[in-house]
Amino acid sequence: MTQAKSVVIRPFDDKDRDACSVLLNDLIEWFGIPAANASYINSLGRLASAVAQIDGRICGFAAVEFHSSLSAELSVIAVDRDQHHHGIGSQLLKWAEDYCHARGAVWFHVKTRGPSTPDPDYEKTRMFYLSRGFAELFESLDLWGPQDAALIMVKKLD
Repeated sequence: MTQAKSVVIRPFDDKDRDACSVLLNDLIEWFGIPAANASYINSLGRLASAVAQIDGRICGFAAVEFHSSLSAELSVIAVDRDQHHHGIGSQLLKWAEDYCHARGAVWFHVKTRGPSTPDPDYEKTRMFYLSRGFAELFESLDLWGPQDAALIMVKKLD
């Protein structure tokens, strides 16, 4: 994997909202439900959020939510498809983990589509999380419905 040049990870600012919305809506393979997309975009700033920029252009973003003093969730992470495999997702994930760890979280989790409802794009997503230390905790056919198995993955923060 080649590292993207001049990537800046910085806190989300409300002026970033439109660019994040455009980016998310372009990633239809992963973010194809308009109501869910609106919820993700509306959560930016309310949740701890960061954006990734290259030469002033937003190329990714992430948000985290605490569920308890010891547990936080990666609520959303998105990277411009032209920037996939350049380390931007890894940098946003590191920001999220560092943010949560600094605030006392021990457990970090993420929900993604599970293997019981196969999808090649989500297989890449699972491989991304597995390669960054997440483990598969459990899969649910009830959370999102039997057509979209939800896989909960967890990582202990050090």
